Amino acid sequence: MQNKPRRKAPVWLICLLFAYVTILLGLTILNRIGADRWWFGALNLYLPQAVWALPGLFLAVVTLIKARQWAWAPLLCMVWVAGPLMGFCRPLPAAPDPPGSLPLRVMTWNVKYGLHGGLAILALMNDIDRNMPAVVLLQDAGGVLNGALGEYFSTWNVRSSGQYVIASRLPLGELQVLRLSFPGEEHTCVRTQVQVGVTAVTLYDVHLQTPRQGLNAFRAARKSPWFLPKAIQQLENNVEARLAQVRALQEYIRQEQGPVIVAGDLNSPDASQVCATLREAGLHDAFSEGGTGYGYTYGHFLLQHRLPGFSLSWMRIDHIMISSQFRSRNCRTGTGQASDHRPVIADLILRR
Repeated sequence: MQNKPRRKAPVWLICLLFAYVTILLGLTILNRIGADRWWFGALNLYLPQAVWALPGLFLAVVTLIKARQWAWAPLLCMVWVAGPLMGFCRPLPAAPDPPGSLPLRVMTWNVKYGLHGGLAILALMNDIDRNMPAVVLLQDAGGVLNGALGEYFSTWNVRSSGQYVIASRLPLGELQVLRLSFPGEEHTCVRTQVQVGVTAVTLYDVHLQTPRQGLNAFRAARKSPWFLPKAIQQLENNVEARLAQVRALQEYIRQEQGPVIVAGDLNSPDASQVCATLREAGLHDAFSEGGTGYGYTYGHFLLQHRLPGFSLSWMRIDHIMISSQFRSRNCRTGTGQASDHRPVIADLILRR
């Protein structure tokens, strides 16, 4: 009895598979070289990357019906999406800490203070208690020291200016306010030093320009294609604003002599030119080195408005960036109940 010959895959299905692979390859290359160099790459950075698995799911069903021997291809593509495209991290086995190394637990959090009520403030304090960081860097924290959180930090060393608060169980130096402006708007970050053993570690607390205006412009453009050129221009302006800020920050970092930590709401995913610029300054990302999973910090409040009961984040725009004197042993995110940003907590090792 002769075996039935395998049914050939339709040409249109092969073309769809090839197109899907090409799109994923293009997105991967775009992320590698700086996705926000072009407006469509910048827009994609702020979308849930899991949507790119949907064509794979459709093609997996079609191949099972039309050409079962090709079913592996869309499944492999979905793994590709869930891995590199969505930013999955898994730390490599770490070498033993050198003798004399010192641990330092750091937390950064855009707390949107006062916007989400008293329960959010309680959740915020509970998460700090739960994680027990040595240093906490807050953004959008104007007025935080006038309320319950001010009492909470009453036994800590605290420095603050405007929206920024740095609280530490370790000794802190004086606070400097530094300009991170771009054409048309004045912005700042703050700098201080924390004493870790005999080493002075420089801390930068940073909050870069939001992409909200550009993204909202694209939402408006859905109603009329005539708004699309304006939306593209607005999104590109947002990108240039953050780049101007991070280039100024890069110059500050290059003047430092000792170990450096930059923490805060960068409003930029890891594949952005902002994070690439900080890596060029000699920093590396604590979650990319020591985190497991995706480490997403933003999006859960937006999802809750559309799907009550769901609190999944889909962007990693809050970062702890560290200089070469540090190794990230572990990095994770915290609660999504206190703010529309989750905190980032990193267990760092300061090499002797």
